[in-house]
Amino acid sequence: ITEQRLMELFGRYGPLASIKIMWPRTDDERNRGRNCGFVAFMNRKDGERALSALNGKDIDGFEMKLGWGKAVPIPLHPIYIPPALVELTLPPPPSGLPFNSQPDKRDRDKVPPVGAPLPTEGEKKEEMDKILQRAVVKVVIPTERSLLQLIHRTIEFIIREGPMFEAMIMNREINNPEFRFLFENQGPAHVYYRWKLFSMLQGDSPNRWSTRPFRMFKNGSIWKPPPLNPFLQGMPEELIKMEEEEEDKNKKGSLSNAQRGRLESMIRTMTPEREKVGEAMVWCIEHADAAEEICQCLTEALTSNSTAMPKKISRLYLVSDILHNCSVKVSNASFYRKGFQAKLAEIFEGLHIAYNLVESRLRAEQVKQRIMQCCRAWEDWAIYPHEFLIHLQNLFLGLVKREPKMELEEEMMHAVVEAVQIQVDDVDGIPIDDVDGIPIKDEEKEDIDGVPISNSPLIKSAAISALLGYDDDDDEDDIDGAP
Repeated sequence: ITEQRLMELFGRYGPLASIKIMWPRTDDERNRGRNCGFVAFMNRKDGERALSALNGKDIDGFEMKLGWGKAVPIPLHPIYIPPALVELTLPPPPSGLPFNSQPDKRDRDKVPPVGAPLPTEGEKKEEMDKILQRAVVKVVIPTERSLLQLIHRTIEFIIREGPMFEAMIMNREINNPEFRFLFENQGPAHVYYRWKLFSMLQGDSPNRWSTRPFRMFKNGSIWKPPPLNPFLQGMPEELIKMEEEEEDKNKKGSLSNAQRGRLESMIRTMTPEREKVGEAMVWCIEHADAAEEICQCLTEALTSNSTAMPKKISRLYLVSDILHNCSVKVSNASFYRKGFQAKLAEIFEGLHIAYNLVESRLRAEQVKQRIMQCCRAWEDWAIYPHEFLIHLQNLFLGLVKREPKMELEEEMMHAVVEAVQIQVDDVDGIPIDDVDGIPIKDEEKEDIDGVPISNSPLIKSAAISALLGYDDDDDEDDIDGAP
């Protein structure tokens, strides 16, 4: 079991302050067949719930024995936040209503599209007034520290000097983007500013306020204040139930919310670096039980029209690395070969569309070279039949079009292909060369997140040594990859 697995297991019950596994160092410790670890919650109540729910439970074939340990320092921010709790701290999607209020479920179909004017006369206006009365304005504390300080400073002077000061500031700073929160009435920063000003005028202190919903305006929407500190107050009971229900659904063959979030985070931040691709490949191999869902997620990432071509190349390298290692002796890892075979036609058709949008001829040639290198590598590894790979190349070059049901595809799906066995040389600690043995030339530096794509070779079994004793301990601050 890994620290990442413990995060997902214990994190259902609340935000985690720290987690550590005491890995065995001697032969005697390894022969015991068990490990010891420490998990610290941000709130004791969450720890009590986890102890009650998990003590004595069978996890991956081992009995979990839990007890209380020594107190440890609690950080300001948790290392892991349950996905259900993260949603509480995120602003809601745009609704088009005043203060971005969220309509009641029964009214969602009655609300005009975002950007459309609201009715101002007749029966439609009366109906809209009722919709607004049932709507809820969700207040979210801004995460940008400088913006939060500016809002608080502005509120301090408005309370001291009166509404005329607000009017003067708005007149003077109308073109200043830092004061956007005064003008964008539907933005989350303005909603927080309006609520905080109202809260302070009602006698609340800067650090403690009433969390009960209220109506700021007569016949207006219901305002829902933010929690005082969701990470220190304990996980709400209703969110615990949601997580448990989600776990019941996520049986073998699918990812949990936390696992799906981590996968999407790795895909979003993917660069052609050997370590980045290797880390993501190992994670995918370890979660091969959900190979179908992972294949679908990567397919969506590779066919998205909003993704830049360098990002698509990085994600294609990940697919290539997974295919190269799908014959490793890990349960269900071989499912990736069949799973991607059903998706590659769609992927290469999407790459063809993105390739045609590349304006620079030199850059387009580099893209073409890298994609063709992947196809040649797959042919060398004997992952798929030669005819199938030729068809993929033709799709990328636009020589043929993908059809809903192709005889070729059906024939390939039934073809039996033996995967190339992983060579012992791949785990001897020596860096692995490029697929074709020729380094990618640094013809044009195209930076993705600070890493030149042209200096990063095509991955070939990048982290197979890590797979044999992988510690899924991630130094990232969050699970969804959003820094």
